[in-house]
Amino acid sequence: MERFILTEKEQQVFKLCSALLNKEHGIMNFEEIVDDIGLSRTTINYAILKLRDILNLVVGEEGYSLYKTTDKVYLELNQSISFQILKNAYIADSFFLHFFQEVYHERFSNLMKETEAKFMSYETGKKELVKCREYLQHFSLQLCTKKKASKMISGEEKQIRFMFFCMVLSQFQCKYIDFFETENSQLNLFLDSVLEEFPYIFQSSNLKIKIFYRIVLDRIKKGHLLPDDIVFPNHFECPVLPLTVFTQKVELLFLDIDLTAQQKNREIDFLYFLFCTLIYQPANTLGPTNCQTKECQLFIDTIEKVGGMTLTAIEKRFICYAHKQCIVWHQMFHVSFCFRHLMTEQERFIEKKSEYIFLWHRMVDRLQETPVYRELFLQHPNMPFFLQRILNSVFFSREIPCKVFLLCYSAITQSMAMENLKNRQLMIQIDFVNTLKEADIVISELELPYRETMPDFICFVNSPFDYRDWKNIENMIIKWRISR
Repeated sequence: MERFILTEKEQQVFKLCSALLNKEHGIMNFEEIVDDIGLSRTTINYAILKLRDILNLVVGEEGYSLYKTTDKVYLELNQSISFQILKNAYIADSFFLHFFQEVYHERFSNLMKETEAKFMSYETGKKELVKCREYLQHFSLQLCTKKKASKMISGEEKQIRFMFFCMVLSQFQCKYIDFFETENSQLNLFLDSVLEEFPYIFQSSNLKIKIFYRIVLDRIKKGHLLPDDIVFPNHFECPVLPLTVFTQKVELLFLDIDLTAQQKNREIDFLYFLFCTLIYQPANTLGPTNCQTKECQLFIDTIEKVGGMTLTAIEKRFICYAHKQCIVWHQMFHVSFCFRHLMTEQERFIEKKSEYIFLWHRMVDRLQETPVYRELFLQHPNMPFFLQRILNSVFFSREIPCKVFLLCYSAITQSMAMENLKNRQLMIQIDFVNTLKEADIVISELELPYRETMPDFICFVNSPFDYRDWKNIENMIIKWRISR
């Protein structure tokens, strides 16, 4: 979404900001900036000036240190704030979000009035509307500026709701009230009661439900209902909350809304669909399931064959559940661009666990050889990212037995290191052995004797282990796991 709001130069400035904040001491030389970000030496000065303007706006002049030497740039924030929060705070003042907020609340009257409110020219406002129109097209929606605000966005109602959900979740997150402007106490009470009943529901799932439910209820109150011919995917009931019980609980939200019985049932079905697909269900809370879809079986077979893994019954049960969630979500909603946060998530995996990402790409290539997944990936560019999250959950939660030979100068140091290894949550079940021949992995502070056969997985460390040592150990464990 950010690419529809930020200019190309602004995107480069934020890329520079992100790169600086991710450096250990906030320092980059000009060569790194030219190679990694694509800025030329002549535009670095402009980027620094623009970054200073952004930081002044978001954190204030006293909230950061930014300066340039003859060949380096340095940035340090004086407060704990993430890069995404920094960027969202800047974007919050954009015409793009202002326009959609006015349309959502059905206050938009004419472009001249809105450009004056944002202190911009009418011509600039027309250019901004082009961005808004392009954004809507990715959701198969159209912008009709000559119609009144309630009908300015045309297309399927479910897609309009989904579009606003994506916007509020990505740009406002926990500050969603800034977009909605008022609280819905009735909705808050309903969701609080659900959380009390199901305490394992993550706050991230609760946030998504709260935002999407608020959009649904606001749209209903304004008379924007789902059509009679809407088709729901063949989704399953939530394992812990049947539709009948959910209906009894959620009917309270419709007490002051005038709907026919058929309209209300349709909207309740939609809310229940969101509950089933947005709530992350931990594997240990799932009951037996009978997965008969060929897509899911293909996914499981690919994980086992390409990944060299033997999945347990509990893991297969979780994969079937999460895979069904993913499929029916993409059957209900569609968007033709990749969400930036999903791409960023994968980029971080590439940086930290490149071997695992290589394995995942092999799995995707294998899946794309089948017609069913080739078509799904073509229609839904975000689906591979969601499927990767399923694999992440399985892959990084397994404790695989691993025989480790640890060699240090001091017996006391070795004892401490063994205890630390046990407590590092490295996703392996560590069994310490006393000979190199038995070991899967060797971690040594000393040179190994020449007469011994060198193992495939060995990591030489300092004593005591420092940050770099732990990272090297983690990377070696990932390589070992992938090789199995």
